[in-house]
Parts: sequence; structure tokens; C-alpha cells
Amino acid sequence: MAVEEKRARIEKTAGLSQAGSRMYEPYRALGYIASSIPHSIQYRGQTAFITTSIGRSFHVYDAEKINLLFVGPHFDHDVVSVLSIGDETFASTGGRVVVCRRGKRVCELEAVSRGEINSLVQFGDHVLGISEDNTVVIWDRNTRELFTEIEFERESFAVTALVHPSTYVNKIVIGSSQGTMQVWNIQSRRCLYEFKTMGSGITCMVQSPVIDVLALGLLDGRILLHNVKQDRAVMQLAQEDRVTALSFRTDDVPMMATANSEGDVALWDLDNKRLMHVLQNAHDGVISSVDFMVGQPLLITSSTDNSIKEWLFDGNDGIPRLLRSRTGHFAPPQMIRYHGNDGRHLLSAGRDQTLRFFSVFRDAQNTELSQGSLERESRVRHARMSALRFPAVTQFASNTAMSRDWDDVVSCHQGSRDAHSWSVERKSLGKYTLESSDSSIVRAVAISACGNFGFLGLASGVIEMANMQSGLSRRTFVGHTKAVTGVHTDACNLRVYSTSLDGTLRIWDFATGNQLHCIDMPSTPSHLIVYRESSLLACACDDACIRVIDAESTRIVRTFSGHRNRITDLAFSNDGRWIVSSSLDCTIRTWDLPTGYMVDWFRVESVPVSVAFSPMGDFLATAHMDSVGIFLWANRTQFADISLRQINPHSDGSTDGSVTGAALVAMPTTAGLVDENEETVEDVEMDAVYMAPEQLTDNMVTLSSQPKSKWQTLMNLATIKKRNMPEKPAQVPELAPFFLPTTVSVEHQFDFGTSDAANIPTDPTSSKLISVSSESQLARILYNAHTTRVYAPVFEYLKTLNPSAIDVEIRSLPVDDQLKALKAFVCATTCQLKSKRDFELAQAYLHVFIAVFTDIIKANARELEPLLAELRNELKAQWDTVDNLIRYSACMIEFMRTK
Repeated sequence: MAVEEKRARIEKTAGLSQAGSRMYEPYRALGYIASSIPHSIQYRGQTAFITTSIGRSFHVYDAEKINLLFVGPHFDHDVVSVLSIGDETFASTGGRVVVCRRGKRVCELEAVSRGEINSLVQFGDHVLGISEDNTVVIWDRNTRELFTEIEFERESFAVTALVHPSTYVNKIVIGSSQGTMQVWNIQSRRCLYEFKTMGSGITCMVQSPVIDVLALGLLDGRILLHNVKQDRAVMQLAQEDRVTALSFRTDDVPMMATANSEGDVALWDLDNKRLMHVLQNAHDGVISSVDFMVGQPLLITSSTDNSIKEWLFDGNDGIPRLLRSRTGHFAPPQMIRYHGNDGRHLLSAGRDQTLRFFSVFRDAQNTELSQGSLERESRVRHARMSALRFPAVTQFASNTAMSRDWDDVVSCHQGSRDAHSWSVERKSLGKYTLESSDSSIVRAVAISACGNFGFLGLASGVIEMANMQSGLSRRTFVGHTKAVTGVHTDACNLRVYSTSLDGTLRIWDFATGNQLHCIDMPSTPSHLIVYRESSLLACACDDACIRVIDAESTRIVRTFSGHRNRITDLAFSNDGRWIVSSSLDCTIRTWDLPTGYMVDWFRVESVPVSVAFSPMGDFLATAHMDSVGIFLWANRTQFADISLRQINPHSDGSTDGSVTGAALVAMPTTAGLVDENEETVEDVEMDAVYMAPEQLTDNMVTLSSQPKSKWQTLMNLATIKKRNMPEKPAQVPELAPFFLPTTVSVEHQFDFGTSDAANIPTDPTSSKLISVSSESQLARILYNAHTTRVYAPVFEYLKTLNPSAIDVEIRSLPVDDQLKALKAFVCATTCQLKSKRDFELAQAYLHVFIAVFTDIIKANARELEPLLAELRNELKAQWDTVDNLIRYSACMIEFMRTK
């Protein structure tokens, strides 16, 4: 089954496009915590685990610290219900119930064709669920087979909840949206009893600590404690809005917690039948689950606001405090940027009116930058927290240069005349509110490279500079006639760059505020980014073009066109070579600045609204219009040889099989990279990948690909052997037979006479040396090369040997037969130098050859003189070339260093 699904997914991916992104690979998604699906809690000894649904997967957290333990597999459809039993997690997705263990898919329950399965519940060895066609489906958990099905008519009994009453064998109670309940025996499939209507639809049911009593949450906000054995109401309570979840405390305190769709949690004193306390604004969305930990004064809540919170009851007044939480954006982020130069942290501003801090590697560090005591203020004013937060952040800038001294982030907000400073070090709002001098809306912000100054671009066209330490205004830059869309500074606090809706890019003097240059853009610029190391500016314009300006020459040096809709964001790569752009046409494109070509592009299902390139170059981060997470894409050029080529940016991008269309790439998941054993679609045109030859041209002196230690060891082999020589020679142990011989006598005596080996007669004519061949492998190759005049095999053979073996082979060359082997070696070295390859190896081999055969060369100088003269001339010519290059490079380096 898994293989078939994997193959179908690959075929589907291949059908979308013929080629994927060559530069980026989906890595992981950040910021997903919980969803509208109720969580499930499972106890293993003293440890509890929380399982939450996050779209098409699920997370398993440790309840003690809310640390992420496991991530479920990525399914083809959304997970609509989760249930944890023992080591197994049951996830309902796409009309199937998948069984997973430790985040890995194990099997599936028997399939039923009844649509989505909601509200999975455990009942002994059975798993119960409510199907989309209003049927209660029951499986055997051990055999994975379908046990039985109970069908209902939706018009008269629309199933909304079910529960197993404690001590009721084979019985379940089923609630409906009509407000009625029925008791069923799952073994006999008979309805045993039907209760009268409760007056409102039942939204949830929970077994109370008292036998026979169930707690019912109703659509009109009432909570009923009903005795199912006597069919009578024990208690009735009421809260504002519909009841979405409820739970009972089990540590001998008669308390019940209920939640509503407004994000409030009500705490009830069951002894006195009264409301104790209301946790207003406990969450910013509908609370899907509330659960008291068994035997502990700890309440766990999860909500559609993408958060899990733990509340501790440690006071005498019964009012809990927030113990710990794990939160993320509950509305899509609008802008993301890396914070710092290590590429480990991200800042994100979302439409949920929050500014959040994310860690790329440690999810436990993710947090929201505090805007003050909003919870206390909301209780005093009786207002929602969303009404007390700042308006949504439209743009922010950060700089870590002075993070330990004062605020390091400045932000502007939608429709606001103020900009606010933040401290990432304290994870909270900063000391100062930077107000615009002319009461116009702040449209753009920036922080100088030194971290001392913040810049505000106003809707009136004025740019204000403020001191980040004191919050006081220091200078204004006047010149733009319309709203400022972007502002940045250079690396040395010499210039300020700005763009405006008046269609100009202006360069200002940092110290005086005077305008230095004004560049009229062909189209109105909407975004501005700067690469400070090279003084390059990039503007995204309203005509869907990207224009690159050189700040030194004040000229447009590159124009990139191809996007078919408005550009949403830009980012320079860490080395300034690429520009990454996102657009409303759902494409993310990479442009190469040196060549002026588009070198990569891909499409995504959701519109990208912001991109950020890691300062380390390892990841590309993206945010999308309908996703609350941040998605990381691994830069494949960091760990693989990627051949980049020109791509036509004006292709239609369709999925009708066009080779030039952008590929629709699957989004990263929280599970990270795919399984190493999973098949992947191979890149097309792999035969077109450029492979560097061993020698670029015949006129270029080329070194070998052998490690440097190989020829260095060969030249210093005598020194190495002398250093490694033992101080004393090895002592041969005295040989003694295992059984000492004895003499034939009355007394037991050993025979110390000569051994049998000493009495063995020896042949004076026989030699004690082992008979070996005097011709080595290198000598045979040299003889053959001398005959054929092909000397390449000589060096090819020597390359395969280690330094000691090379030394032995050269020393073993025979000196008889008219010095044929020595002459062949000299000719082979000369031929290798003429080919201009393996220059350093030829030098090393020649060094050893001359050191070994110096006396023989002197004695036969007249015979070897023609060969040695040719070798000397070729060696001098090659060395002069290399020496000139080394001297030229050394002079250039010295000139650049002292300039």
C-alpha cells in the first residue's frame, strides 16, 4: 500500500511539470502548533503526550514541557480527527483511518466508503467514529477490521457527539444536533433508550467523575449534568456562546472547565453550583479542546489560534495562571526577515497583529514579542485582546549590532502615524514610540548598519532619522513629493537610499540630509532592498520588473522581467550574486546578477507574500497568503553540484506539458526532508551538466588531482623513515622447544645437546637468498614505453602507488642493458613536462630519481647528455611560466593590501 501511494504521488508530481526547482528543495515548515481539530491526550506511566492535528499531518508533544517529540507522515488530505491509544496514533484523513506509531505509518483500519470520519473515540478494544453520511462506524482495534456500523437519518437524528458511560458494558451514548440522545448496544446493534430533547443541539459530551452522570455542552451555551440511568438533570449551568469543549478536574477538587467559541474558559464550582472565574481571551480563536490532567491541577487547552496552553491551579482562590504555552501565527504572516548574521532566527509579522520570533532549529524558542500586559488590560476594559493590540505590522527592520545596549527592531503599522521599537533580547516592546513630525502615516522603516539610527519613511514623502538609544529625532530628508515606499542605508553610514510613489529613487547624504542624486525610474517602485557589500540596489516596480541600480554610478545596470503579476517581495542572496523574487503569479524566481539571466523558478499552490535568504546561504524562507507557517527551502547549491542555465522568463508557466513551464512544487512539511528511500523525480537533461576537463587548454600548466601530501611525503621520505626508526633493534627471543628433551638415565635430566636442526647437513653450493625476478613492474613499463615511444602509462602507473612504493620502484630500476630503463624514465619525464600536466608530480619523481642515480648519471654523462639537456630546457621553460605567474599574483596581492 505504501509503495503504491508513493508511486502515485511521484506520478502526480511528474504530471504537474517536467522539471522541478534545481536550486531549492523543500526542507521543513515552522510555526504549526494546533488547529480546529480537538487534541488527544495519552498517558504512558507518569508521562502524558498531546497529539494535535496540523493540516495534513499531526504533532505529538510531551505534556511536561510541550516539546515536540514526533511528527506524523504527510497525508494527501487534511487530518479531521486524531486519537492516541498506547503507542499508536489513529488519524482520520480522506475517509480513511491511518494507524501510526512513533510518527511512522503502520497500517490502516478497514476502509469504509462513507466520506470523512470525525470524532474518533476509544471504547475498550474498539475505535468509534462519526462518518460524513451520519453513521457511527466501529472498528476492532486489534484486528483492524470493521466491527459494525450504526446508521441514522439526518433529518431526525444528526449525530454530533458520542461517549462511553463508565461501567456500561457494550453501551455508548450518542448525541444529536436535534438535542436528543440515544443509548445503543454495539454488540447487538440495538437502541436501548432514547432521551427527550435537551432544548438545543448537543455539541460535546464527557463522562463526569460520578458514575451514571454525563456532562452535555449545548449549542445555546447551557451545560447539563444529566443522570443517564434515571434520565434526569442533576445540574444546569449557562455560559456565553456555544459550548465547544468541557472537562472535569480529578484531583479531589469539584471543578469543571468549559470553553466557548470566543476563546474564553469558564471555571465552575460544582459544590456551590456557581461560576468561579472566567479566563477571558485565553485564546484568540475557537477553543477546540480543554482537558484536565489526571490527578493534577493542570488544565490543557488548544485552539484554532494555533496554540497550546497549560494553566496551573496553584493558588487558594482557584484562579489559574498560565504555566507554559506553544504558540504561532493564527493569521498568515505578511513579512519575514532573518534576524542576525548566523541564519538561526527569523522575525515574522502577521495579519494577526503580532510580531513573532522563530528559531530555525529549536522550536521551543519560538515566541511572540510582547506588547505589554494585554490580558490584564482586557479584563479591566472588558475588551478583546485583538482590539488592544497594535495594528498589523506592514514593514519592520532589525539590526543586531547594538542588541545588548538598546532596541534593535523598528516597525510601522497599518494606518498608524507611529513607529515602535522592539527588543529581541527581551522579547518585548521597546522603550520608544517614534512619532511622525507631520502626523502622516509611516509607510517604511529602516535601521542603519551601526544600529544607532532608525529611519521612518512617511506618506508625505519626508524621511525622518531618529536615535535608537534616546528615541529623539535627529534629521529629516525632504525631497519626495509622494509616499515613501522603501528606505535603506549603506554599510558605512555615508548614504541613504529611498524610493517613492513619485517614481524616483533618491540618494541622500547621511550626515547632512542633502540630496545627492535623483534617478527617475521607468515605473513606480514598490519595494527596495540593498546589498551593502557592493552598494547594489534592487527595486520592484509596478510594471512587474526588477531593476538593479549601481549606487556608485547611479545607473540601472540590470532589468529583470518575466513576472505576470505584482511582485510581492525581493531578497538578495548572502553573496549578492542572486536576487530572489516572489509574485502574485504564485512563482518564486531566482535571477543571476553577473549574467542577467533567470536561473531558477518554481510555482507553489499558495501565493508567496514574502521571501528571505539566509545570511549563511543555506535556506530560503517564504511566507504565503493562506498559510500561517513559515516554509524553509534548502539551497541545493550548498551541498551538490548544480548546473545553472538560462531559463526563458516569459514562458507561459502552464502545466500542459510545456518544457518551459514553471514546476508546481510541493510545499515543505513539518516532518522535514522526505525519506531517503523514497523515489524522487530525476532532473531532466542531466547529460547537459558541464564536467570540467583535466586540462582547460594545451598551453596551460596544470597540476595533478593527487593530494598534496602524496608528493610531499615522497620528497621527504628519507627524513620520515629516519624519524620513525626505532632506537634499539628488535631482540630475537631465544627459541626453546615446547617439550624439552630428556636423557635416558635413572635421574630425570634435560638433554642440552645440539638440536636436530644443527645436525642437518648443508649444501655449500646452495644460496640462502630467495630467488626473485630482478625486473620490476615499473621497469617492464619503461622498456615497453622505450620501444613504443608512448610514455603516458609510466605516470599513470606511478599515480596508483603510495609514496613508499614509488620510492622502491624507482630505486629498483636496473642499471644494466645500456641504461635502457634510466633513459626511458628521463624521456617519460620530458614527455610529461611537454604535455603540461601533473607538473608537481613530475618534479617530485625527478627529485627522487636524481637523488638515487646521481653517481651513475655522472659516470655516464656523455651517453645521457642529449636526453638530460632536453629535460633541462623543458623544465626551465615550464618553471619560468609558473614562476612568473606566482610573482605576478604576489605583486597584485601586495598592491591590494597596501592600497
